[in-house]
Amino acid sequence: MNQVGGDQERAGGPLKSGLLLTKLYAPAPREQMVARDRLLERLRPRADAKLTLVAAPAGCGKTTLLAAWYEDEARRRPVAWVTVDDGDNDAVVFWCHILEALRRVRPELAVSPRPQVAGSAGIVSAVLPSLVNELVELGDVALVLDDFQSLAPGVSRDSVAWLVDHGPPTFQLVLATRTEPAIALGAVRAHGELVEIRADELKFTVDEAAALLNGALELGLTRDEIGALVDRTEGWPAGLYLAGLSLGGVRDRRSFVNTFGGSSRQVVDFLAAEVLDAHDPSTLDLMLRSSILERFCGSLCDAVLEQDGSEELLEALAEGNLFLIPLDEHGRWYRFHRVFAQLLQVELEHRHPGLVATLHRRAFAWHRDNGSVDAAIGHAIQARAYDEAGQLIASVWIDYLQAGRHVTVLAWLKRLPDYVLRENAELLVVQAWVSSLAGKRDAAASAIAVLERRGSLDDGPLSDGFSSLEASLAALRATINWGDVGAGIDGGRRAAQLEGPSSRWWPLICYALGGCLYFSGEFDEADRWLKQAMAPALALGQWRIAVVAFARASLIAGALGRVVEQDLFACEALQVAQDHDLEEVEGELYAALGASLAARGELEDALSALEQGIVVGRVEAFPRAIAELRLEQAAVLQAMGRHEAAVSVINEARAVVGACPDPRMLAERLAGVERSQQAQRRNGEETLSRRELVVLRMLGGPLSQRDIGRELYLSLNTIRSHTKSIYRKLGASSRAEALERAHERSLI
Repeated sequence: MNQVGGDQERAGGPLKSGLLLTKLYAPAPREQMVARDRLLERLRPRADAKLTLVAAPAGCGKTTLLAAWYEDEARRRPVAWVTVDDGDNDAVVFWCHILEALRRVRPELAVSPRPQVAGSAGIVSAVLPSLVNELVELGDVALVLDDFQSLAPGVSRDSVAWLVDHGPPTFQLVLATRTEPAIALGAVRAHGELVEIRADELKFTVDEAAALLNGALELGLTRDEIGALVDRTEGWPAGLYLAGLSLGGVRDRRSFVNTFGGSSRQVVDFLAAEVLDAHDPSTLDLMLRSSILERFCGSLCDAVLEQDGSEELLEALAEGNLFLIPLDEHGRWYRFHRVFAQLLQVELEHRHPGLVATLHRRAFAWHRDNGSVDAAIGHAIQARAYDEAGQLIASVWIDYLQAGRHVTVLAWLKRLPDYVLRENAELLVVQAWVSSLAGKRDAAASAIAVLERRGSLDDGPLSDGFSSLEASLAALRATINWGDVGAGIDGGRRAAQLEGPSSRWWPLICYALGGCLYFSGEFDEADRWLKQAMAPALALGQWRIAVVAFARASLIAGALGRVVEQDLFACEALQVAQDHDLEEVEGELYAALGASLAARGELEDALSALEQGIVVGRVEAFPRAIAELRLEQAAVLQAMGRHEAAVSVINEARAVVGACPDPRMLAERLAGVERSQQAQRRNGEETLSRRELVVLRMLGGPLSQRDIGRELYLSLNTIRSHTKSIYRKLGASSRAEALERAHERSLI
């Protein structure tokens, strides 16, 4: 179980349900755009192409080319668009946007589990296989990922490489990037499955430059002058456009053409005099100050500039400036071309030294007030407003974890200076929680050590709802104890003492303590705590906690011989999981289902459920869950007579249990499975049938043989016959002795 807290939708500005919708629009083609038919033809879909790559430095016209292709191609088939940014290094964010973009062109797309449920660790193992299966059924569809260079090494970039390898022939993936995409292309290229458009092909020809300068900008240049500009800029589209803007106000154009330099450094040098100062002061001020913004609208610019009227200025500017790109169909959100934004930022610092931090602080306040949490925290950090950033992180981290966005929270913390983290106890406890839930054990231990060195942990209520630092750390030890059951019990009891039933954290604490008590063999008390978690978890929408609480209660019922209750709770866990898209992300669910099926004698189905649980458990990477699933699997394999298959399973379980500081019941179960394996090898004992296993498990409960017959709809004589066969196969002469032998072999 790797999530805490309740569900929440965030909205504000361009956000809707956690999505930046402006990322999903292809830039609209402008009248000034130049037709580039020779390149559009290269982008046509090919059945043998797994990937289409448009790779060139900034200003080469990648996005402009793809926008024109998108407009044309979308008339023939569904084409989805996502503009990638730094936030997409959180794979959950990345794939939420991709799936939403695909759903907009293919509404019937239904991928399960959702990325925010699977978390980053489950993207490749659970989300993408489901997506590929859907794409096979949906037929022809294309996806453009613009600004792919924004992805750093990690799950997001790796997941795209996986999709390139496994995508169906009917799916066209198009990447636009300023740098090499840093995914393995050798095999794709060698097999002729890669279409590449590079910088040399994107350079403007003289004819294309003429279409821009004389056609779109109406400059009336001679062909020789156009050729000279193409030579001096080496066909660089951004340089040619900037030259065209400059030429509009120049009398001696021949002299300008002869002196114009097309390199980025030279462009910066002449930008202020030749381009920026051609605008009126209010428009120039808007461009300079809004250049610090990734995306902007009128009201955001008003806040940053502390003025009114930005929306009208943006609309006027967008009509004639190719470097201002509309981001939505309503023309309310914009961004500057990357090259132009960088030039503006250089000029901003030159004209107004030290103003950037103030502008970022104003942007932070606007985004915070409009619910755009990601952008607010980013601007606060850039403004060095670390206290404000820390307060916001401490108040929202739970909701981000509920959405599976561990990576985003960890990235925020990483961007803060070390001294800020060391001095902020709330951020340290956030780091401990998020690192633990992301499987980063060393980072969590380091944060906890710093907290404990600070001394007192009774600092009053925290922003996330815990009553104190001590309560939060105690709950963390109970929830994720890395196989130290004793420490988990101590933490859970202390957390329960400090919090109480009115806390939003109560369901988690009850589940965590109940789970630890289960692994300690204290079944009755564990059962009481787990049942306290169920109703509050459902009421608060904490679906994952509800699933694991029902699952663990099912396992306890099975351990106590309550077969009917065991099946009931397993079914409840499955129902909640199905209702909330959690079937592929909770290993404990499959431990409960497997044990319940085995108790009914349905061993093949039990084995299948346990194998699915192991796949999920490996994603979560918590040792206790993996060990439990493996031990359940070994017992089922032994009951099926598949002793050789059980050996490798037992070996893995042994390694995992051996690494747990205090495994408690897991060590006992491991020893029992090993004894059973040894005894079966030594004696060649007979294997119990499925029905006999069911009867055997029920003999461990309070029911008489007559009552067992009623539960199973079998006659008393049939139950007696099964019981006699069980005694013979186990070498027992009484019910108690049969149960003892069964425990030794881990049959129950």
